[in-house]
Amino acid sequence: MPAVLKWVLVLVVLVGVGWLLWWSGWFKSASYSASTQGNAAGAVAATTTQAASAAPAPLNGMSVASDSSDPAIGQDTAAVDAQMQALDADGSQVTASLNDKPVAQSY
Repeated sequence: MPAVLKWVLVLVVLVGVGWLLWWSGWFKSASYSASTQGNAAGAVAATTTQAASAAPAPLNGMSVASDSSDPAIGQDTAAVDAQMQALDADGSQVTASLNDKPVAQSY
């Protein structure tokens, strides 16, 4: 095996391993923890100010995560029902498209 081919193979393997580590989030978590440790005091002050001014917004028709009252459970149930009906409609459209027959075209 020529030496150039060995170097190319080693380079491809190293790039592949680096891509897998980046894709798995290993580099992101390492850089995130390093950047937050350097600015911990400013981040705490900004977080407490921001948390006091803004309540968490509902997502996809759901109520706030910490609300366990009966109206909130009813709202969450209705939102899940709507999402499940939309999923069912999407599933039936996919099934219909898979069963679709090709149309003969004339040139």
